[in-house]
This record gives sequence, C-alpha cells and structure tokens, in this order.
Amino acid sequence: MKFPTPSLTEKDLAGMRVALCQVETARWDLVGNFTRTLEALQTAHEKGADIAVTPECVIHGYAEANNAEDKARLLAAAEPIDGPRITQVREICVKLKLHCVFGFAESGEKQEVHNSAAFIDCEGQVRHVYRKVHLRPAESIAYEGLFTPGPEFHVTSVQVKEKAFKLGTMICFDREIPETTRCLRALGAELVLCPLATDTNRLDTLPVDQADNELITRARATENELFIVVVNHAGRFNGGSFVIGPAGEVILQMGAEPGVEVVTLPLEIVAQRFHADPHGWMGWGYRRDEVYRNYL
Repeated sequence: MKFPTPSLTEKDLAGMRVALCQVETARWDLVGNFTRTLEALQTAHEKGADIAVTPECVIHGYAEANNAEDKARLLAAAEPIDGPRITQVREICVKLKLHCVFGFAESGEKQEVHNSAAFIDCEGQVRHVYRKVHLRPAESIAYEGLFTPGPEFHVTSVQVKEKAFKLGTMICFDREIPETTRCLRALGAELVLCPLATDTNRLDTLPVDQADNELITRARATENELFIVVVNHAGRFNGGSFVIGPAGEVILQMGAEPGVEVVTLPLEIVAQRFHADPHGWMGWGYRRDEVYRNYL
C-alpha cells in the first residue's frame, strides 16, 4: 500500500544548513587529521552552514587498536571533553558561530576510552557527549578492542533563527541496530547526525541480492520519519557521505574525494507533516510497548 508523503521542496519550510565535513584522514596522523578537520569547519562556515558534522574518531583516523602497541597509541590519542583539541574546537565554534558534532576518542573519568561524538553549540558549550552504545568485537573492550560502550542516547534542541529543532546523534554501527534510531525518535529527534568510519556503497546503485548498510540507513530514516546525515572519512575510507530524508529520500551523496558539502534541510516538515499525526504513514502511534516489553 502506497502512502503519499509530503514533498521536501515545499516553500516556506524552516530548516537548517548542515555541513558534511568529509575530511581526508590517515591512521595515527593526529596533527594532520586535526588540522584538516579545523580547515573543514572553516569551509563549512564560509559556505553558510548552521551545523557541521565530522567523521567518526576523526583525530586519530579511526585506526584499529587490536594489539598492544596500537592500544597504547589510542590511549595516548584519547582526550577528555575538556582536553586541548576539544577545547580548541569549542573556541572555533564560538569564533565561527557554528554548531558542531565532532567525532573523537574520549578518555573517560575512570581511564576508560569511548568512541564519542561531542555536540558543541555555537557558544562553545558542550550540549551533550554521545558515547557509542553499540560496538562490534573489533572495537569493544569486552572482545579484542579498547572502547567501552556508552549507556544512553541524547537529543539536543537547537534554535535557528525563529525555530527550534531537535537533533540526535549516533555513530556508525549504531544505524544497524533498530533501537538506536527508535530511541532517538522517542526523544523527539527530527534530525540524526551520524559520524561514520567504514566504506560506503553508492545509493544510486540499488543492491540486487541483499541489503547493505546504506539501504538499512534509508529504512531507519523512513520507519522513524526523520532526516539522517552520515559523514565518512575520505582517504582512510572511501567517503560517500550522504543525507536521507524522512520518507527515505536520497537527498545527497558525496564522492570519494575530501570536501565539504552544505545542504539545507527543511526540518520543520518533520514536526508539521510527519510526527504531527502519530498514526501516520509509518504508524508510530500504533506501537504497543506493553506487548514488546514481555520480550526484552
């Protein structure tokens, strides 16, 4: 059964200009990666962005840490939220009047390391730090990795001109777990920002034999009726950062080269036309939590 969905091209919809900062990175090139990321934030500002999103663990290039030497390097590269590089990003956000979702390896209060994304507003305030909840074995300290999984999801309200929008964050593998985006929708998210570190597939070439991660991301956006922005590394991975609309629309996909693309997303349409009717085309209002909890 086909349901009509609102057009994203309707006029007079308030929105937000989002910059996809597809930074070129290399393993353990802390200085080079960080320098290029700051340059990307400057470019985002010059292109008129309201918010910029970096790749996952952009400072150390999402280098693997599955042996003693590389684990030591990751411990040295990780920094707390008040560390020198994050402090510099906060200062730049103030200077540029730019919101930012910044992916980095975070050193926790008890010396644990998290795969994190800091939501820094245009006044330099850390509105939340999302610590990746779902970790594959190569990442997780419970297996052969070094990262400790986070315990919670976050949604932050950001005002652009006269409108406030609710933005959530997730990281890479989180998008394969349906509960991630479901929880963010339950918190009111209208846009989910997703730092990434893996090779992507082209969205203009549909898989013929099985679903891929990009198709799964379209499903996550559709079933929760929200926008998803995914930002990958260039160089270290194959780029392909992309934007999906609340009906699964492919709005933009970048190529493999480094660069900054800014797209205006009509976020007002989510609250007005999608979430306003909980019994709408994807049926959020038909959920029955009292049944589901019997199986959790």
